[in-house]
Amino acid sequence: MNGAALTLAALGDVEVALTVAVGAARCSVDDVLAFTEGSVISLNASSDSPVELLVNGVAVASGELVELDDGTLAIEVRSVRGRTSEGASRS
Repeated sequence: MNGAALTLAALGDVEVALTVAVGAARCSVDDVLAFTEGSVISLNASSDSPVELLVNGVAVASGELVELDDGTLAIEVRSVRGRTSEGASRS
């Protein structure tokens, strides 16, 4: 990088994967193999439970699902994880 210091501003255009975790479930491989269209899998969350926002698999915030005027889902961020002294998020 020609000796220039790397700054957060230099990373501004880097794309990351955002994932929203609504809930989780555990089941056997046999159960997974039995899934068909229309299968219902019970999650460990209710419809009004907070959801986790993950960036590249790391939880960085939590919030609630909201429906926008056009019918799409979005997340309204309610809390953002603090940074540790190393600058990394911890959950």
